[in-house]
Amino acid sequence: MRIIAILMILALSSCMVSQKTFDEKCCKMEAQISELEGKARGMELKEQLLRQAIHDLQNDTIVPHDPAND
Repeated sequence: MRIIAILMILALSSCMVSQKTFDEKCCKMEAQISELEGKARGMELKEQLLRQAIHDLQNDTIVPHDPAND
């Protein structure tokens, strides 16, 4: 019975991920998330500027060409 218990403990402990490894992976993922959030904010700003430029172009008055003035 002790042998089975020891084997079960060894099997379970080998499946456990060390806290250091887990923390490293979490830090890497947090850095990637921060980078992606920064890129998303930049893209939102670009989109806002493009929308404003399109809106401004649509509101500009275009003077029609008058052939009599040539």
